[in-house]
Amino acid sequence: MQLNSTLQALARAAAGLSLGLAGTGTAQASTAPTETVVSFKLLDYVDSQPGFKRMVIRAPSLGLVTPLGEKWSLEGSAVTDAISGASPAYYSVVDSAQRIDERRNAGDARLTRHWGQTSASLGVALSSEPDYRSRVVSTSASFQTPDRNTTFSLAAGHAEDRILPLRRGVRVESHKRVTDVLLGVTQVVTPVDIVQINITHAYGRGDYSDPYKLFDKRPEVRRQTAVLARWNHYFRGPEATLRLSARDYRDSFDIRSNTYSAEWVQTLPGGFSVSPLWRQHRQTAASFYAPPDPADPEALRIPPGVIPGRSILSVDQRQSAFTARTLGVRLAWKIDAHWSTDLRIEQYRQRSAETPFDARFWQAGVSRTF
Repeated sequence: MQLNSTLQALARAAAGLSLGLAGTGTAQASTAPTETVVSFKLLDYVDSQPGFKRMVIRAPSLGLVTPLGEKWSLEGSAVTDAISGASPAYYSVVDSAQRIDERRNAGDARLTRHWGQTSASLGVALSSEPDYRSRVVSTSASFQTPDRNTTFSLAAGHAEDRILPLRRGVRVESHKRVTDVLLGVTQVVTPVDIVQINITHAYGRGDYSDPYKLFDKRPEVRRQTAVLARWNHYFRGPEATLRLSARDYRDSFDIRSNTYSAEWVQTLPGGFSVSPLWRQHRQTAASFYAPPDPADPEALRIPPGVIPGRSILSVDQRQSAFTARTLGVRLAWKIDAHWSTDLRIEQYRQRSAETPFDARFWQAGVSRTF
């Protein structure tokens, strides 16, 4: 089962990119933390297709953020995923879905040096499962202007992945290498408004094919570019923050997508907060995707001139055109100066010309500050 690794590591490596807003009119500073925070989270994920419970993931994780003196800090996490079920069904044929029952172990660490309004980080991330290994290194830096109203950030990450599918009892090894770069700027516009723009570009070479999909053969080079814009506005009256974001993505597979999201963070008495979430996603199909015949959606349809197994071709519905909507809510409670807890629940619904796809997940967490 192939899981993305570079984007997670790069996001964690991009120091200073978080959009904090509490009505103070300042972006989060790049100063070193003064307290240690230990957190535990438990995620439960289930997705399905009509009449078919597809995949279940249960993942406990531990996180740590701690100062190392006055100018250094260390951040890290560890997670183990218990994965069972099947990959998405081939068109709507349930029997073609590849059965999965495995465990993934992953961890990452980031060391950061702080110089007042400047910081620099170096990170590593590891991920291992029976048929996939990933090793990632990343680096980042952020710079704030003297008035702390503008933060410039840049980050880079490189992943070396080994793909080890089991075919007829034999491990067949292939490789993939991906390099990502990120540029971002965060600007305090008013005492209650912060905007941010991030641009990410990735270049990858290697095996992008799904070894568990029939006749799946994809290009060995992939270029990806994404632009993310975010705006946070704080409402003093209700003591709430509106978080809006828009993301435009395109790649050399001819996939283009747009994602829009809105979240309302409402503070409540007693240290509570509630945050409803809406997200809308739309994607076009890859140029080499072979859609099913509407008259017979369970039959394999090979385009003219395509040689199965040799030509660039995919019947994986994740490469198809689709729209998706996510609705969710996060409940948080700051119990006291040391303890806090939260619960997030989301429902995902994907629709396309192929088989419908739905997913549900919840994540509960607790953290302790020392």
